[in-house]
Amino acid sequence: MTDNKLPQSVTILEGKVHVFMRSGSPFWWCGFHFKGKYLRASTKQKHLEAAKAFAKDWYFSKQTEIASGEISSPKHEFGKLADEALANYKSMFVDRGQRSLKTYEGIEGILNSRVKDYFKKVAVQTIDNTAWHKYKEDMVAAYPSIKRGTLHQYKNAIRMVLNYAFRQGILKQLPQFKDEYDTKKNNSTRAWFTAHEYSKLHRTIAAHAEYLSTRDKLLHQHALELYDYVIFGTNTGMRVGEMNACRFCDVKIVKEKTTDKRILVISNIKGKRGIGNCQSFYGAVAAYERILKRRGMTHAKAKDSTEKLFLVHHRTMFNKILEKTKLKHTKTTPPTKRDFVSLRSTYICFRLLRGAPIYEIANNCRTSVAMIQEHYAKQLGGQLMRNINRLGYEDWESEPNK
Repeated sequence: MTDNKLPQSVTILEGKVHVFMRSGSPFWWCGFHFKGKYLRASTKQKHLEAAKAFAKDWYFSKQTEIASGEISSPKHEFGKLADEALANYKSMFVDRGQRSLKTYEGIEGILNSRVKDYFKKVAVQTIDNTAWHKYKEDMVAAYPSIKRGTLHQYKNAIRMVLNYAFRQGILKQLPQFKDEYDTKKNNSTRAWFTAHEYSKLHRTIAAHAEYLSTRDKLLHQHALELYDYVIFGTNTGMRVGEMNACRFCDVKIVKEKTTDKRILVISNIKGKRGIGNCQSFYGAVAAYERILKRRGMTHAKAKDSTEKLFLVHHRTMFNKILEKTKLKHTKTTPPTKRDFVSLRSTYICFRLLRGAPIYEIANNCRTSVAMIQEHYAKQLGGQLMRNINRLGYEDWESEPNK
């Protein structure tokens, strides 16, 4: 038992560490202040000198943890920095038009779903490859059917916060997250509609619109807009987000010099890689004019209108039609799901099959030649090889299977 004549609190290491008694405890305690927090621990010692020796060792071990980032200021906790990082992302990128509000809301949703609560009180200095793998294992254990793509989204959300901490000087080096995935890439063609499937899709949407014409006026209008949305997507190759953001003032009808046919030239397309433009295939013009007619808009008025072409995102109706026509999944092995992204894929495949140069397709779709080659041209294979059986030499006398 401690001597009642001893002081109830002393300091060591030039006043940096307190050694003191707490009410209700028979042991000496030790503690020190660190960036607004008071770190303390029981020495488990009843004698002052033994408690001082423990406190000294404990203090230096805590300093090592602070230096390594295991103990951090509340300002450096992941939860607090996540809020700051989101605010910074919005002001620096979204408000300046460099990123879309939808992208910001996606990142915010991912952080708030299963990331932020898990790392809320964790110091960002301690989030490394080991912490990432521990988090991933816990997510797989809690949600056995979680997809690889979902985990990748979580990783990118964590990286966004760590990148912000790095720019603020909180982190001196960014951690690298290494995943052990199968090195064999999935090079299957992006899901698209063949000519027969595309014709079937057209007829079904048109029939669905006709069916709704006498039953539900609002859904009838939605079906008509979906019909033109599908045509617009497969004739322009625009991404889903790009079409949803497209305005009347961005679209202009022009005559193609080589054919004298009318096409659309669409400018101010805000996509994944900044702002670009494209020209459509011929079918987009009729769809655009039907949209103008339904909205009661003239060509002259459309030039200055900032209204969006498409008022509703008809994902639910589109998926129901795909299920009804058995077009939701491709006939490949393994089957791939189709959605609105398949409209862009259909445009690319149709242009390749028509013999359009890959560079021009990539340029018009605001993507890379490598992406077109890897995910489309490579998989379409022999369908693109029009000259494969052309003779290389005029004096080649014996041609097999003539």
